[in-house]
Amino acid sequence: MLRARTNHTSAILNGEIYVIGVDAVEVERYDPYNKSWCAISPALKYVSNFAAASCSGKLYLVGSCAVKYNALTLQCYNPVQDLWSVITSPFIPKYLSAPRCATLRGLIYLIGDNTKKVHVYDPEANIWQKVVGRGSTLPGRWGWCSHLLPLSASTPLIPGLQHHLQS
Repeated sequence: MLRARTNHTSAILNGEIYVIGVDAVEVERYDPYNKSWCAISPALKYVSNFAAASCSGKLYLVGSCAVKYNALTLQCYNPVQDLWSVITSPFIPKYLSAPRCATLRGLIYLIGDNTKKVHVYDPEANIWQKVVGRGSTLPGRWGWCSHLLPLSASTPLIPGLQHHLQS
């Protein structure tokens, strides 16, 4: 990396690794074919509590800013244009502590360690919804969850490297 980072997140998009963090507007991209890092356009809004996922050829950053802990912000990076945009969307979840997300079949699933609910974002429809039915809640709250793994349509998420907290 061009700069050492802590408190960061990463995502893979188009075979390249994107790392966001330290100052959560800074973003670097690693090209494994050229074995090189480069800085890309910074995110538009600062977030201190965030997660990232790639979906449909774009990188999504969801998190809350240090000033407004009760509101999440959704930002989208277009690698073709090297541009970020802030997406306003109906029903965006309120504050989530330690959000984590994963992509499955064109949808972004989101959890936080302060809730049992699973949220899903549809980029094509630009709408957030709570997942209902099987897999709609997690058994307890998940702290220290480093990532999510998509499994299948019937079991979309599994918290990875989790420490189960009592509800």
